[in-house]
Amino acid sequence: MKVLICVSNLLVDEPGLVFGGKLARSLHADISLLHVISDKREPAGQEKGDVLLREASSILSDFPVKTILQWGDVVNQINKEAERGNYDMVVISVSKIGEGRQPTSSVHRSLLKNLPCCLLVVKNPRAEIKRILICTGGFQMSESLIAVGADIASASSSEATLFHVAANVPTMYTGLKTIEETLQELLMTDTPVAKHLRRGAEILAESNLQAELKLRHGSAVYEIVREIDRENYDLVIIGASGANTMIKEWIFGNLTQDIVDAVGIPIMVVNQVRAANRS
Repeated sequence: MKVLICVSNLLVDEPGLVFGGKLARSLHADISLLHVISDKREPAGQEKGDVLLREASSILSDFPVKTILQWGDVVNQINKEAERGNYDMVVISVSKIGEGRQPTSSVHRSLLKNLPCCLLVVKNPRAEIKRILICTGGFQMSESLIAVGADIASASSSEATLFHVAANVPTMYTGLKTIEETLQELLMTDTPVAKHLRRGAEILAESNLQAELKLRHGSAVYEIVREIDRENYDLVIIGASGANTMIKEWIFGNLTQDIVDAVGIPIMVVNQVRAANRS
């Protein structure tokens, strides 16, 4: 496995660097650090970039890293390096500190549309990963997503919660106070949601994980954020889906982007095609 951690400004990026480094170590992944100089006319750009990468490497001094310095548009260079290096994950940090010098929301929005691998957006990271929320979506497509979540939970010795949000409450549940009251009964049916959750639990069990299953009905963004607010999660995992063209985004919106923007903790967006091909 190969992980690419983007470094722009250590004041902003150090928490993400540490978080991404720990996750990469737990997965026994090779780590590369990338710094992109956007302005070729910047005085001493090469020297500053080399110093920044050396300082970043020293933070991960107990783990061998490769450093890469590139020039050009930040998003284009990250995409090119991710493709060229055949990486499994790209890590960027998002913070309100020094926002003009880092991969900001506009950068990760662009990366979500085209990045050929998983993207970890680090926000307000904690020291350790102890609880992971795995958010499923499109049934069969989500199996690779759940497998990635299982790998991370197993490697980091974390608890995992399998979380599914259905758009509407079926008429058979109308009048019930909470959908959680019917979860065990639902799992005994042959409905698509029940089959999906049972299969998800099987995938997690194959990694010796006894995950908690949760089901909600309503807005995916609202329910995911509400679940995070109610529980003490350290990482959220979702799938890359939805609007991959401007027309689709205008008509349907971009659910993945909305979730990434709304969640205030580290969130991994899994490229499910890449994950499935590697399984």
